[in-house]
Amino acid sequence: METKTSLRGSSITTNMDGQGGLAIETIRFFRRSWLTSRLSRICLIAISLLFAGTLGASDEGDATGRRAVLYVAKGTFGVQGVLYTLDPATGAVLTTVGLLNDAAGHNYGMGALKHHPTTGIFYGATAHNSPTNPDYLVTVNPATALVTPIGPFGAVLTDIAIDPTTGIMYAVSGYNQKFYTINTATGLATQIGSTGLGYQNGGGLAADRTGVLFPDLVRAADFNPSNVLYGLEGGGGIDNLHLRLLVTFNLTTGLGTLVGVIPVYDLDAMAFIPVAR
Repeated sequence: METKTSLRGSSITTNMDGQGGLAIETIRFFRRSWLTSRLSRICLIAISLLFAGTLGASDEGDATGRRAVLYVAKGTFGVQGVLYTLDPATGAVLTTVGLLNDAAGHNYGMGALKHHPTTGIFYGATAHNSPTNPDYLVTVNPATALVTPIGPFGAVLTDIAIDPTTGIMYAVSGYNQKFYTINTATGLATQIGSTGLGYQNGGGLAADRTGVLFPDLVRAADFNPSNVLYGLEGGGGIDNLHLRLLVTFNLTTGLGTLVGVIPVYDLDAMAFIPVAR
């Protein structure tokens, strides 16, 4: 059985299996097509943008096996923002970096984190209910957790991603279908399209090392230098439990695999920062 819907000039073709379950979804977005699978409640959708640079860029500098530190931060429900590092093999907390405070001691709840692969800047997007400057673009010092505000988005965002082939920052909102670019000098978000996705319960976004963007139905997402996609699952699907699970995803099937239960509640942001060998 096949159904078709319209997506602002793009098309979605959904193939249903014999039991009526969603098996394969093809999304044509801005005239390019990517094929993905949806299993259980996890949905991975690869988006290719005509204006996002050339896909298939060189992998040099992000070779398989390169080491990286996994950072996560608190941000949901207006809780106090704290920066941590995790063991990507188990989900265990390795270090508590510190409170996400600015120079004046004001605390920030973080809704997204991403490391810029060219400039080395560690960016954050504050949560909608952050104690200070909600819905703001900020920078974070990964060694001290010091937050420096840049400016307001003018929108409610749930995750950001940086295309390593162009340096462009993108964002999504799990509250609607809007898709944005971010001015990293001012923080201003400009809507450039729609993901076509419904309510995403967090709405993770990550760019792989070739610049392909993956929205995901998790609290946050990022690729490690080996191009493995990680996510913060919100309490096994029940966000009000405040629990977070560290998972990885199969990019062919969309299937999520549990890495471990994280012993810190209310996490809402994650990012890998590569380190020298």
